[in-house]
Amino acid sequence: MLAIWRSGVSFIDDNGRALTGKGWTSDFNRYSSSILSFFLIQLNTSLVDISPWSQIIAMAFLATASLLMVYYFGDIHKKTHLIASTLVGLTPFTLVCWLYKFDAPCMAMALLTSTIPFIFIKESSAKKDLIKFTIASIIGLLITLTSYQAFSGVYLLIALAFALKYFLGDQKLQPLFKYLGCGLFGFLIAGIAFKLLPTASGYRSIETLSLSNLIPGIFHNIANISMQIFASFAPGWILFTALSLICASIAIFINTKSKTSRKFINLAAFIIFFLLAIPFSYGIYLLLADAPTNPRSLIGIGSVLAISAIIALNKFGKNQNIYIKTILTAPAIILVYLFFIYSFAIGNALSDQYEYSNNINAAVADSLTQTYSREELAAKKLKVHGDIGLAPNVQHVNDLYPITSQIIDEFQTGLSQTTWGSWRLRFNYGLEYNHYELLEQGANCTNGKIKYDGYYNSIIEQDDNICIEIK
Repeated sequence: MLAIWRSGVSFIDDNGRALTGKGWTSDFNRYSSSILSFFLIQLNTSLVDISPWSQIIAMAFLATASLLMVYYFGDIHKKTHLIASTLVGLTPFTLVCWLYKFDAPCMAMALLTSTIPFIFIKESSAKKDLIKFTIASIIGLLITLTSYQAFSGVYLLIALAFALKYFLGDQKLQPLFKYLGCGLFGFLIAGIAFKLLPTASGYRSIETLSLSNLIPGIFHNIANISMQIFASFAPGWILFTALSLICASIAIFINTKSKTSRKFINLAAFIIFFLLAIPFSYGIYLLLADAPTNPRSLIGIGSVLAISAIIALNKFGKNQNIYIKTILTAPAIILVYLFFIYSFAIGNALSDQYEYSNNINAAVADSLTQTYSREELAAKKLKVHGDIGLAPNVQHVNDLYPITSQIIDEFQTGLSQTTWGSWRLRFNYGLEYNHYELLEQGANCTNGKIKYDGYYNSIIEQDDNICIEIK
């Protein structure tokens, strides 16, 4: 988090909330996010930028959720289990969430409220315990769905992991099935309740798959997220993720204290768990007709890796051969370290990109003020074509870590994104104009009079339009 805080970069929503103090009720029904920020964090009905305090709160929520996962599936007194649990928030898909100054605690709260209900799972399945778990699930999931829906998949993932835990531990499955049935009921009730809330606007469609296209649509979404994960991971991440899974499978196999057939059954159960865990971690997004595949939508992947590692590590006995244990544990620890290193790389890359883009934005704003008076500019419509692109050193980071450009895109400070450009020019440089439009790729600023031709951009006047061509 040190490099992330040092970068000081604000996402588009951070700029908007810092300027207007607005909450989230108009964004995908995120009522819990508004309640958390207005009444529990800032004690004010208008938000201000209090980072990094908001991100520190997010880290507290994240740490609690990670510890709960160790409590459920491992041993909180073992350092390797605690290290493995950091994968929950350290993978690039979840790391991007902690970059947001205003949204970070809301996202972390959604993770925590998806995790807490499982505290109520007991070895017995007494009626009162089932009721407690059901009520906790409904409340927790409602908070998750009204804060950050992407974390709804963590609830399904943990439920699936409990099934694996009971199976590997030779525990009676009947009590667990009762809890899982109650959990499914709670998930449906929370989903229906969320659906009945007054619909708020958002920047993308939340239309669900039709019944006729449900199965093909789900498989299409699974294929998309699988390809996105593979395309986003650096070669080293892919290698040590694969080695970690292989070593986890070996650990499950050799530490099963039963006959050989049972060893293979447990191994198969672990592999099936992992294959199901990835789509489960996608949560309700799996049912969307236009399912997102940006880094933030895949935040459940960190929990998949963490829980898989913790379950495998928990199979090691006290008398386990230290050399075998070290060899089988090493890939997961190295994977954690690789993600840890990347957290510094992306923080510094964002800082460099911010400075690079800011210099070009300032040059564009200066060219406009040199060319037009305040009155002339206020009467014009702005069109922008071209892309600032990545800073040279950030391009090097992206060559090594392909997900970097996707994260930069979400925090892009350039004029190449419509809303970013609008906020940057109007609020950061005080320029006034009556319309802003981003020209499609392939279009250009032709058929006009060149009013300015500089190093970073040209200005072409087209009647009432001013077209900025970024070079």
